[in-house]
Amino acid sequence: MKVPYSWLREFTDCPIGAADLGDRLTMAGLEVESVTRVAHEVGGIVVGRILAVEPHPDADRLSVCRVHDGTAELRIVCGASNMKAGDSAPLARPGAVLPDGTRIRPGRFRGIVSEGMLCSERELGLGEDAAGIMILPEGAAPGTALDEALGLRDEILDINVTPNRPDCMSVIGIAREAAAILGAPLRVPAPGVAERAEDAAGLVRVVVEDAGNCPRYCARVIRGVLVGRSPFPVRHRLGMAGLRPVNNVVDAVNYVLVERGHPLHAFDLGALRGGAVIVRGAREGERIVTIDGKERVLAAGTLVIADEAGPVAVAGVMGGLASEVGAGTRDVLLESAWFNPAAVRRSARSLGLSTESSARFERGADPGGIAAAADRTASLITTLAGGGTCRGIVEAGPGVGAPRPVALRVARLNRLLDSSRGPAEVRACLERLGLRAEEAGRDTLAVTPPSFRVDIRAEIDLVEEVARLEGYDRVAAAPPDGAAPEPGGDGRFAARERARSLLRGLGLSEAVCLSFMGEADMDALMWAPDAAARNAVRLSNPVSDELAYLRSSMLPPLIRCLALNAGRGNRDAMLFEIGTVFRAAGKGELPREEERLAIAVMGSAGPGFWRSRTAEADYFTLKGILETLLAGTGSSVSFGRAPVPSCHPGRSAAVSIDGIAAGWIGEIHPRVRETLGIRHAVVFAEIDAPPVFAALTREPAYRPLPRHPAVRRDIAVVAEEGHEAAAIIECARAAAPGLVESVELFDLFTGPPIPAGKKGVALSVTLRAADATLTEREIEAATGAIREALERAGCRIRTD
Repeated sequence: MKVPYSWLREFTDCPIGAADLGDRLTMAGLEVESVTRVAHEVGGIVVGRILAVEPHPDADRLSVCRVHDGTAELRIVCGASNMKAGDSAPLARPGAVLPDGTRIRPGRFRGIVSEGMLCSERELGLGEDAAGIMILPEGAAPGTALDEALGLRDEILDINVTPNRPDCMSVIGIAREAAAILGAPLRVPAPGVAERAEDAAGLVRVVVEDAGNCPRYCARVIRGVLVGRSPFPVRHRLGMAGLRPVNNVVDAVNYVLVERGHPLHAFDLGALRGGAVIVRGAREGERIVTIDGKERVLAAGTLVIADEAGPVAVAGVMGGLASEVGAGTRDVLLESAWFNPAAVRRSARSLGLSTESSARFERGADPGGIAAAADRTASLITTLAGGGTCRGIVEAGPGVGAPRPVALRVARLNRLLDSSRGPAEVRACLERLGLRAEEAGRDTLAVTPPSFRVDIRAEIDLVEEVARLEGYDRVAAAPPDGAAPEPGGDGRFAARERARSLLRGLGLSEAVCLSFMGEADMDALMWAPDAAARNAVRLSNPVSDELAYLRSSMLPPLIRCLALNAGRGNRDAMLFEIGTVFRAAGKGELPREEERLAIAVMGSAGPGFWRSRTAEADYFTLKGILETLLAGTGSSVSFGRAPVPSCHPGRSAAVSIDGIAAGWIGEIHPRVRETLGIRHAVVFAEIDAPPVFAALTREPAYRPLPRHPAVRRDIAVVAEEGHEAAAIIECARAAAPGLVESVELFDLFTGPPIPAGKKGVALSVTLRAADATLTEREIEAATGAIREALERAGCRIRTD
């Protein structure tokens, strides 16, 4: 919610600056994300009062104006024709500099010296209108600086309004909070509207067929409007509030939306067929072209505003193009209603729309402000667009129930806040917020919230109001009562933190992705139609088709994250995520949830270094990360070649921890990367988290440092190309139990002189006895046993 500070100060006195007010609002529970100063470079431009306009004696398209700048009268030659005597306009006197850098100097035009320039909006950088000079609102004194006269110097408070506070999605709502915090009066003038003799009820009928979702609908009729551009102050304020000006009628509706927080809609009355507006659920197959020009198919039951021929608006979300107010509109039907938040939310989600109106109705608009918002808007429309408001409000619906009183025990409030307030003090505090408090027995107040405070339902809500009004930073600090929890408990939390710490130490960054995916993700990852990962849980009301399923694998959201990085020019990324995946279960059963650890590396395998080139990440990069993660835990991690969907053939493996299948690792298939727009190699691992956490929580096993020396022997073999190195290493390790301390692969070679279809594998075997130094005979015996075991396994010992 963007709130111009000057607009807020129309409703309350703020003796402090915008930044200080932002701090006070934040401490009262309204997070002010930023306070931004806005200013337009129009220095040296002042308000000029046009005293007379005369034709140029020697040029048909020029006029000569006599303009008063507050101190003297100037003669200005002007090419525009939209001004008249008595108007005020921006005056650039000699020496002034326009925003585009043009310096104003006296000039001669067909024999008449011009002593300055009357400016258009475009010349001042305030808009695109260059058809005539900018006519200023009445009341600006000649000689006043233009930025002061138009309020161009302002500050904007950008407030993150929580979903439970729809009353703060308006300038008046924020002004009410500021007035309560500062102890200042709140000024909200009662809207008045001048009505003409013609009855609105004779021009339109209102029928509410779905009273559950629309308990009150009000309509006003304004006739004889002239649709055009709004005055600059209105357009400027809407722009600062983040809305785009459209025309004077629509701008009036949006102005009241921002000012009061109540969404309204203006229909072209002449475009409504049958002279009636009907609030009902959409029928199966009905369609509407909304004002954004898109045809939308309405789900049955979607709440719509219809005429006798069909839907003309999606209630509370967006109007229809056919009944939009445009240049030819002369009569306007103004809608002000209260729609059920759940109904609006369903409509917005099903159509994939989110508008300023739906954002407010979804949270809960003020049912008590319907008529006041209609009156204020009708009055503003006639001010901006002319015409007259017909007599009376045409309304239908049973109405919305009044708020119920909530009992507040002052003693409980004091106990929760560690304070000593009396009933009178608490009552005064609540009344500053617009709540009505009455005594309801000893030490108890009956508090009736106003209709705009839909969030106050229980006693604790009232306690919170008192606390935040004083400021959360002023609540007394006190140690909690009760005994401290026993240390220990579930070790999984500690294991997660240790896993995070170890992975961060290896250079990875933690990602937190949305737990959703879509059909397009499954297709992009080349999942087969019968793949287990396609057994995903579909959401009944997804935010979009791209996020229609709960993720059945950690891969889709995390690889989307890599694609986003790649699209922003970040070719290198090392990420991990600990999260939950979901699999659909049988009918009537809850989905299965499994915690997983995912690691994704794209591009380089680590940060660059000036003395050496960093290698590209590959399968072995990720294999090393997993082995390092579990090193020293006493658990063994092994890898066995296995095909994995989405991975490059021959570059993937199944992962086992302590001999139990735990996940997979592999290089993502080039076609998948191409589909996602990723140019560099991506390696990915997805591991069941429980065995990892179990290993990390296990007490480390220690052994004494060896007392006897080790012996290293290198053995080179030739094996079939499909013979896995892991199997060769395991064969060597098992051949001399008790003596083989480690077996490491230090070379892998193919090509001459190695025959085709075979590969050369070189192993470094470390031998050591725990109780004595090995003799040469023992070393030769162990080495011979290893060679024999390797030959039995199909390897040939190289002697060359």
